[in-house]
Amino acid sequence: MRKRIGFISLFVFLAAAPAFLIPLMSRAQTIINLPEPGTSVALSGLAYKANAFEAKVTSTTLEIKSAAEADPVLAEWTFLGSNSDGQLHKVDIYTRLLDETGKQVGQFSAKCLLAGGASDQPCKVENKVKAEDWKATKSVRIVTDWQS
Repeated sequence: MRKRIGFISLFVFLAAAPAFLIPLMSRAQTIINLPEPGTSVALSGLAYKANAFEAKVTSTTLEIKSAAEADPVLAEWTFLGSNSDGQLHKVDIYTRLLDETGKQVGQFSAKCLLAGGASDQPCKVENKVKAEDWKATKSVRIVTDWQS
């Protein structure tokens, strides 16, 4: 009986161990219309909040890096983030390009480290999209996955 309890306890401990290794995560998202290149767009709701701090992505600016009729279209999103915490926070930022029906026509991402006390720290997400998909894009779902 003792061996059985010991075995069960060991099994439960080993099964639960990975859960203790997973960092704290928070996911947030917002949808914006595809902005005019060079225009800064304020973002809301892309935050990781705790009692003592808030880390957030506050705005984005789109820049087209390729020629007007290029295929593929090269675009770069510059996101600005702030972090009132004294420690570093990792955020994965996804840009999901959506057509007029809301169907996803492209997805791109980047990992960023927001320094403790950062204000307006840039994070860039590069897009390389077929010209036809870029022309079909009407809005962008921006998703942030926060880890500490």
